[in-house]
Amino acid sequence: MINIILADDHHIIRTSLKALIEKYEGIKVVAEVSDGEAVIDLLDRGIHADIILSDILMPQLDGIGLSTKISARGYQIKVVLLSILEDEKHASNAFISGASAYLSKDIEADELLFCLQHVMKGKRYLSSNLCISILERYNTQLNSLSQTSDHRINFSEREINVLTLISEGLTNQEIADKLFLSRRTVESQREALISKTGTKNSASLVRFAMKNGYIM
Repeated sequence: MINIILADDHHIIRTSLKALIEKYEGIKVVAEVSDGEAVIDLLDRGIHADIILSDILMPQLDGIGLSTKISARGYQIKVVLLSILEDEKHASNAFISGASAYLSKDIEADELLFCLQHVMKGKRYLSSNLCISILERYNTQLNSLSQTSDHRINFSEREINVLTLISEGLTNQEIADKLFLSRRTVESQREALISKTGTKNSASLVRFAMKNGYIM
C-alpha cells in the first residue's frame, strides 16, 4: 500500500486528486492539507506516509521549501511536486531540494500512477512534456552553436601571430622586429584584422579574439 499526503491550497484540486489516485488499487490518501507547514506538523505528530504529493505554489511554506525542510529533518518520505510552472529552473530547484519528482499539473492519470510507482523504487521522475520541452530547447541551443561555429573567421598563421603580439601590448615596430616584417606591413595587418573582425580598435580586437578563443 502506498500512503499519500496531499498538499494543495485549493480544496477542489485536492478533492480531484484524491478521487483520481484512489481509483487505483494499493494507493491511499491518508491526509489532506493546504500548505507545507501543515505537512510538517503531520509528520511531527507521527502520521505515516510514503509520498507527499504537493503543489509547488502554496502559502506559508511552498513545495520546494517543504521538500528542503523534509530533507533537512531526515524524514524518509518521497516528495512529488506538481506545478503549472513548466520550466527547467523550477524543475532543477525541485530536485536540488530533495524532491523525487516534478510533474506538470496537466499530467495524464496513467503517467501520475507510473510516477508514484517509480519513486517508490527510489528513482526520480520528470514529467514527459517537460522532458520534451527541455530536449527541444537543448536542440535549439545546439543548432545555434553549430551556426555560430560555421561563421568562425579563418585566420592565417601570420594573422594569429600578429593578434597574439597585439594582445601582449607590443607596438607595430616591436611586432615587425619579432616577425621580421616591415612596420608598414604590420600596420596594414592590424587594420585588416580590425576590418575582418568588425571591431573598432586594437583593444576591441583583442577582446574579440580572446572571447572567441582565437588567442589565449
